[in-house]
Amino acid sequence: MAASIRLARVDDAPVLARVLADAFFDDPLSDWLLPNTRRRNGALQRSMGWVMRETYLPHGGVWTTEEVDAVALWGRPGDPKPSALQQLPGLPTFVATYRRQLPRAMRASSAFEKRRPSQPHWFLDLLAVRPDRQGQGVGSALAATALAEADRVCFPTFLETSNARNVPLYERLGFVVSEEFDVGPVHVWAMLRQPMSG
Repeated sequence: MAASIRLARVDDAPVLARVLADAFFDDPLSDWLLPNTRRRNGALQRSMGWVMRETYLPHGGVWTTEEVDAVALWGRPGDPKPSALQQLPGLPTFVATYRRQLPRAMRASSAFEKRRPSQPHWFLDLLAVRPDRQGQGVGSALAATALAEADRVCFPTFLETSNARNVPLYERLGFVVSEEFDVGPVHVWAMLRQPMSG
């Protein structure tokens, strides 16, 4: 059955934070930044939930399914980028999340940000599917909805992934690897997709 895609609402946020945390629990970057597996899920819910609520929801950049079992966080060209002052309220969240690993998290964030294209683009920050729904086409359907909009307005799309299993999925959606780099022991693929016509 095809997934029914819609924009997320504020009241979806608690469930979607759990979806993000569950989907990224075994991600190589999560493993490096949050080595304590007992607190990892809660830490991911806290940090990813904050980013979703503060950065993407206010600008209509969070897509989900009617079942609220998957989520994609999208940045569009022209979306306001929070200033350092606007990001200050999130600092306690990230300190509590990463604790002694905060320097690693800041280094990773900087490395990821440096790879963003200079030209206007859509940015797929996070794509997550609840583990029991993975492999059923939900993630592809979720991504394809926003990619169709990016194609309509003729903008490229960019993402970064530290999970090798994701690379073939994104290649099927038209992304190509533009760069590979390492953040600490974690290998990362930067991927770019040019707008498709027709």
